[in-house]
Amino acid sequence: MSNQDIQTKVNTFLTDRLEYDPTAIAPEAELKRDLGMTSLDAVETSLFIRRTFGFQPERGAIKTLVTLQDLYDYIEKNV
Repeated sequence: MSNQDIQTKVNTFLTDRLEYDPTAIAPEAELKRDLGMTSLDAVETSLFIRRTFGFQPERGAIKTLVTLQDLYDYIEKNV
């Protein structure tokens, strides 16, 4: 799966499911500071990754990522 495919799926999840502002979605956006990701959002993101990309993120891994690009790269590395 290409990084572009990953970005498209993640961005759609973030805007549709977590209702993040589409104008804030950018690779350099910080998950907590710019997007406002909460602990509950991190859990939902982990579930989304498991269902969509077929692997279970390590416990707490999402919370350690800083930017949206970090999230894309984490998924690409583990797919």
